[in-house]
Amino acid sequence: MNLVVLEVRKMKWTIREIREHPEEIVPFDETSDIKAELIKRDDSIIDVEPVRISGYFVEVDESFLLHAEVEATLTVPSSRSLKPVTIELNVPIRERYVYPNSQVAMDTTEEVVLELEEEAIDLAVAAIDAILLNIPMQVLAPEEEQSDLPSGSDWTVLTEEAFIQQKEQEKAESIDPRFASLKTLLEQSDTSEGKD
Repeated sequence: MNLVVLEVRKMKWTIREIREHPEEIVPFDETSDIKAELIKRDDSIIDVEPVRISGYFVEVDESFLLHAEVEATLTVPSSRSLKPVTIELNVPIRERYVYPNSQVAMDTTEEVVLELEEEAIDLAVAAIDAILLNIPMQVLAPEEEQSDLPSGSDWTVLTEEAFIQQKEQEKAESIDPRFASLKTLLEQSDTSEGKD
C-alpha cells in the first residue's frame, strides 16, 4: 500500500507576518483540503480534491493586496443527467483588504475591496468564494456534449440559440388576422395581372 503525503501549509496569514516579511512582496504557494467547507456552502458539490492557491500579498497605502490563482478539481453533477462530472478550475483572485473606515478610494482599484474583520487574511475563505463564484452553470459529461439533446414523443430540449431561432421563425410565419384578407386579395391581384 502506497501512501501519498500531501504537504499542507497554513492558509491564514496575519497582518503582522505580512508587514514583517523581509521582502516587500510576500509570495505563497499553499495547498489545503477545503472540501468540507465548500460542500457546506454548496451541497451540490460531490467531491473536491485538495486546492492549491499561489500568489502574493503586498502592502499598499494602508491596504493589503492579494493577487493569487486558485487551482481546484471538483466533482459536480451534470446539468442534464446528474451524473458525476469532474471539472478543473483555474480562478484568479484580486482582492484588497482595508481597515474599517479606511479612506482607500474603492472606485479606483481593480481589486475587490474587503474590510478586514480581524488582523489576518484567510486564503481558504478567498479560495472558497472564488471557486463557488466560478463553478459553471452548465456542466456536461463528455458523452453528453457529443450527443443530441434529449427528446420525447411530444417534447424536446432546445439550446437557447435554437429556441430564439424557433421563435423568430414562428413570428415570421404567423400572419396578423387583420391582414389575412388583404394578403389573399394581393395574391389574387398578382395572379390576375399575370393572365393579362
